[in-house]
Amino acid sequence: MRRQFYCVAAAILLSAAASGATRAEGALAIGITPNFAQEGFAVGGSINYSTRAEAERRALDECRGFKGAPKASARCEIVATFRRECYAIAFDPDADTHGYGFAVSPTRQLAEDRALAACRMRSDENRKNSCKLDLVRCDERD
Repeated sequence: MRRQFYCVAAAILLSAAASGATRAEGALAIGITPNFAQEGFAVGGSINYSTRAEAERRALDECRGFKGAPKASARCEIVATFRRECYAIAFDPDADTHGYGFAVSPTRQLAEDRALAACRMRSDENRKNSCKLDLVRCDERD
């Protein structure tokens, strides 16, 4: 599952680098099944897009295009749109665990803290300290 998530993270990085818009719009899409521990999750993010619609489309395309968790990618939906904010993704890298979290916040540090807190909330008691930040991106253009 860790390898699957890193593939998603790489795709998000590429989309962030590829967007050269002059106005900052961002979106975050997540796909999760009730059986997260076995089926994983899919994520797609975008930052620095010209319009909210473009940002949402890109985030959904990435999330739905993720091959590593097909059941999760089929359930992708936009969970946040934002401007001049940051998003963070955290998860427990061990297979068959329940910890994952994401957040959109005004600052990088707050997004990181909230994503880790959400991951720890969903984790089994003995896995709460296993959550790791995987991806943090900030929408910074005006």
